[in-house]
Amino acid sequence: MSSPSNVLDVLRQLITAPSLAQARQLESALRAAGFSSRLFGRLNQKSSIDAAAESDRGIVERIANSFDASLTAARKLAGLDRSEVTLTPRIAAQRFLNANTDSCIWEPQRPEISFGKPAVQFWSDDSVTHLRFQKYHAPEGLVTVLVQDTSLGIARDKMATTILDLNSDDKLKTFEAIGQFGHGGSSALAFCELCLILTAPRFEFSRREFYWTLIFLEQEGEASKQSTVRKWFCSDDHLPLADSLDAIPQIAHCFPGTSTWHYGYNRGSWLKTPVGTHQDTPAGRLGRLFFSYPLPFEIRGELARGDTPTGVRTIKGAYYRLLEDRDGDVNVVEYRSGEKSETLRVERVDYGSFSVYVFVLRDHGRVRNYVDNQHPVIITLNGQNHGEMTPKLLVDANLTEISASAIVEVRLDGLDEEALKNIISNSRESPKNSPFTRALKKRVEELLSEDEALLAIEHRRQEAKAQQSSEDLNRKISVFLAAILSDAAAGPAEAVGGGDPGKKGVRGNPRPEIPPRDPPQIFAFISPAGVFVPEGTAKMLKFKSDARPPKYSFHGDNPRCFARLTGAEQRLSQLSITGKADIDGRGYGSVTLACLESPKVPVSGNESAGEIEIVLQTTDGRTLSAKLAVGVAPKPKEHERKRKQSVRPQITFCAANDADKESLKDLLFEKKIAPLPASLEKYRELLSIPDNESAYWGEKTEREGESWLIVDINVGHPRLVDLLKACTTAEERVRMKERIVEDIVLDCYQHAFRLDEVPEVVHEQVVTETDNVSRVSEMCLNFDKSIRMARERGRRNDKM
Repeated sequence: MSSPSNVLDVLRQLITAPSLAQARQLESALRAAGFSSRLFGRLNQKSSIDAAAESDRGIVERIANSFDASLTAARKLAGLDRSEVTLTPRIAAQRFLNANTDSCIWEPQRPEISFGKPAVQFWSDDSVTHLRFQKYHAPEGLVTVLVQDTSLGIARDKMATTILDLNSDDKLKTFEAIGQFGHGGSSALAFCELCLILTAPRFEFSRREFYWTLIFLEQEGEASKQSTVRKWFCSDDHLPLADSLDAIPQIAHCFPGTSTWHYGYNRGSWLKTPVGTHQDTPAGRLGRLFFSYPLPFEIRGELARGDTPTGVRTIKGAYYRLLEDRDGDVNVVEYRSGEKSETLRVERVDYGSFSVYVFVLRDHGRVRNYVDNQHPVIITLNGQNHGEMTPKLLVDANLTEISASAIVEVRLDGLDEEALKNIISNSRESPKNSPFTRALKKRVEELLSEDEALLAIEHRRQEAKAQQSSEDLNRKISVFLAAILSDAAAGPAEAVGGGDPGKKGVRGNPRPEIPPRDPPQIFAFISPAGVFVPEGTAKMLKFKSDARPPKYSFHGDNPRCFARLTGAEQRLSQLSITGKADIDGRGYGSVTLACLESPKVPVSGNESAGEIEIVLQTTDGRTLSAKLAVGVAPKPKEHERKRKQSVRPQITFCAANDADKESLKDLLFEKKIAPLPASLEKYRELLSIPDNESAYWGEKTEREGESWLIVDINVGHPRLVDLLKACTTAEERVRMKERIVEDIVLDCYQHAFRLDEVPEVVHEQVVTETDNVSRVSEMCLNFDKSIRMARERGRRNDKM
């Protein structure tokens, strides 16, 4: 059963000095020795192997497999032979390997669990420049990647139906496993030419055997839409090769467990340097893609860290680094929300629950240490990143100033399978455009817009930015915009608002902070009167308290906050508590009350239903509670409130740090020139240009019921400076500045607000491109056109 000595010699050399050239020699040796091969999975391999859109996603799926094996091994070593439905990945990790839910550490909870954390290692590989059967070769080059765990291992007869299969059903009843789709780990093969797998099962390791095979790529023999096919070498019994550990003692430390080498792996844009945690480093990228998975892994070798080529670096999910990271004695995070859990409702049907976590950083420049700053809204399932969204979600929640420094996680762990398949795409790059995703985004936006702590930070940053804006120019541009029709809202409409009881809050003026206290003394609803929820809608009921999570929370294994509905009225059955937001840093939390429709007996007027009660158990044995009368109201009519059509501008002139700001003040007749904001840094990054060549950026927001257009203009742009310097008089320079600003504001306005004559479909296309290269490129062209036209007008005026 053992392999020929020449094959083992090549295998030994390959493991000692991994490279694609050496892996090709192993393939040749196996062919020369007469080993046959089997098809990898099935003939149609495209959908599964190409499931990952980027090479980083492929490696993440391999690491996820190692985590799954680690949890299953830990479960079995703890005496649980069968997996249980309640044993989710988070719960299993806490039970067996990490009891602390607020940290990402590897601390086995039983002495029998003695294996270490999974590891990944990279080697630069310039032994071969071209991959077989590919015309294109990536300019970044190739690497060899090893993903390794020393936990469970795979039995020889199981390899063909698990790691060498596609769409395997092996994990469907392994509830502690992240994986469930059957092609995640296989997708890593899309980025490499050859793959070596070595394994030995933990619970059969007494045999001192290891099992292995080489997955290789060859051309399809018949005409097909699939030009190549993957196969793996097997013995005469059609199983993977089996050899004694005594033949290659150098690999004894790998077992029991599974080691997977990928040769000729596409390096991509994320394997540039081991220094730091930005998104072009393995630590930064992989930490983002395991955003809140509760267990760490290791990176070893030359890309582990910058101080040594043989270093080891422990990688934690970005969520946990956000909890820990400090700059000296100051936390990197200015604000961290408690958990906000909500029910996802689509077309009046509930599909389970999701949770939202928010971090606001003190310095927007640090966002890229944790996530892609163009996509700071992370969608996770069991801690693994399954899609990302742009900051537009925060902008739509009227958190414009926060949007550049906030990171939002949306956990889908509690959603039904039907909802998950309508949100998560195969590539895990971005969510599907479906009614489920739209309902999710809308509910998250509402949660963010109601967070008192976020509103306070936004208000403070708005005031700071307003002090930097150009007051005189703002007044002139207000007159300019007043002539343009839009759907922007300013001031109260002719019609009155809703008739809900309770004192109305004013947007932009957050409620006062409730200082924390332990044990707490305050726990009360904000509304002094009862609340009626219209049929088919949900309403957020806020309360205030001097308690703070995590000690006082609705969530976790030991909650101290509770909410319930009581009463005997017939309409009470229509009401349900569908969301709970923990108390934020300013002392405000909420519960969401939803009202189902009753088509047979619709509500015709406000009807009482009962009470909602919130209860808090303090650490000194007392119980605090608050009650609020609740009822149902008629289903709202679907019509749009009439608006007064106007918008208020806020224009800020800014320049790069190395610009001569005093000279720019004189040139523009302005008192203030602000530093480049995050919006223009985004412009610069998307076009890969110097700071001084970023042009402008605009976003809309709402303040105290009015629509605002926030515009940042880089007045240090060389072409704008040259244009103003070419003006012969001060009056001409002022007119030129105002014309350029009008063009810029109009362009930003068109992107931000829907014009009545623009079809809704076209507007939605423009709006969804707000944060991508398409809009930035369009801005760049518009700026060039504006400068060119202004120069031509100046020349014509000179001739006259």
